[in-house]
Amino acid sequence: MTGRRLVILLPALALGLPGLGLAQTVDELVARNVAARGGARAWRAVSSLRLSGQMEVGQGMKVPYVLEQKRPRKMRLEFVFDGETAVQCSDGKTAWKIAPFQGRREPERLSEEEMREVASSADLYGLLFEYASRGHAVALLGREPIQERDTFKLKVTLPGGAVRWVYLDAETGLEVKVDAMRTVGGRERRVETFYRDWKAAEGLLIPRRYETRTEGATRPQLVTVETVRVNPPLDDSRFVMPAAPPAGAGQGR
Repeated sequence: MTGRRLVILLPALALGLPGLGLAQTVDELVARNVAARGGARAWRAVSSLRLSGQMEVGQGMKVPYVLEQKRPRKMRLEFVFDGETAVQCSDGKTAWKIAPFQGRREPERLSEEEMREVASSADLYGLLFEYASRGHAVALLGREPIQERDTFKLKVTLPGGAVRWVYLDAETGLEVKVDAMRTVGGRERRVETFYRDWKAAEGLLIPRRYETRTEGATRPQLVTVETVRVNPPLDDSRFVMPAAPPAGAGQGR
């Protein structure tokens, strides 16, 4: 467990829409994806999400977690390990953590690498929703089979230059997999996240199982989503980094 980073890379049929053919454009593919996930109107009404479930942290061990996301770019991930609560959090500007399983029980700022990972988890909408207005550039690279599914492969370039590859199911329009290159253990490695078991929740379609495979790792990281709350009240203070305790606090006189 020590030294591991736990990140959630962290998202029905499109009724009445035609099947996807070879001549599909990026905007047509994105529109079908958004419709399949509940529709643009439903997603524009989302200001916050709370997901909870179980995540694997190694050697088959599962721990409970809660992921809270709030517009714009706020997130808080809590999970309980060995009886203590760990936190990864961002208020949209400052990203921080508490990692008691590493002996770090006071809040501290994240490294640049960790900040990039947290930024991905802070995205309420996924990579494709209203992509142009969010500064994402999307290109269609063609079709590719992924685990016996015919998919369209999209290249998404984020405002900072980072690239993600999104594979959309040619039948449903939903994400099958998202690839990224990330720095893990000081080396750039490919990270693949598979999206499975899509289910409805308050008018939205949410994947209930994520399987993340990191190049060089022997086992995938599995995350299951057991409950979903749409637009729960989340005060902004939940995402703000607590002030450090005064020097000598808690020490006897």
